[in-house]
Amino acid sequence: MVDSSLFFKAKNKRLADLVDITSPTAFRRGIEKAKVDGISTSEFKALNLGKTRAKLQLRRDNLSSKERKQFETISKIKIPKITS
Repeated sequence: MVDSSLFFKAKNKRLADLVDITSPTAFRRGIEKAKVDGISTSEFKALNLGKTRAKLQLRRDNLSSKERKQFETISKIKIPKITS
């Protein structure tokens, strides 16, 4: 049986550094870094995966109110369209 999960190790270090869901400002900073040269398909997918992971974290029962608020904010952030 294959165990499929959205929480796996990063395969690309640059994309892993780009997507940071520890805080909403870190996530926005990653979006801004991606927008400098234009958002590629792989960057869009990585940012979308980070947003999805934040949504899944909201299902956990043992989150503090601060963490819950941060993940809610991240899940509402709009990701720009692919430009390059």
